[in-house]
Amino acid sequence: MPRSSESVVVDRPPGEVFAFVADLRNEPQWHVDITSVPPDTDPVPVVGKSYDVKFTPFMGRTDGTFTAEEVISGSKIVYRAELAGIRPQITYVVEAVDGGARFTRAVDLRLTGALRLMTPVMALMVPRRNKVFVQNLKRVVESR
Repeated sequence: MPRSSESVVVDRPPGEVFAFVADLRNEPQWHVDITSVPPDTDPVPVVGKSYDVKFTPFMGRTDGTFTAEEVISGSKIVYRAELAGIRPQITYVVEAVDGGARFTRAVDLRLTGALRLMTPVMALMVPRRNKVFVQNLKRVVESR
């Protein structure tokens, strides 16, 4: 199944990077496939809680959710997303490094049923998009 893990060093303190990625309301600024998140969304995800998102049209759909599966304050968030019938596990990790913070975004896409036919396309698309997202994050956070 398609998997991707991309990292980038952000020239900002780890706490600042974590606070930014933890707040899903910031997601549309760097994860450009997400178009909006409700303004009343928790600034730090609550384990077990689902959060509504809107995304660029995919398979005729634009509504989805991110459900927080694990949150380690300051360092890690794991979501199970639901996007047009695709349910990726998405993990954000923030680690302190010389010069700032390393942000890693990992995607584990498990396609089931008829969606498994999309595996070859997704195996190409997911790593490319993931790389774009982490580079966007670096640019956005460093410009703040």
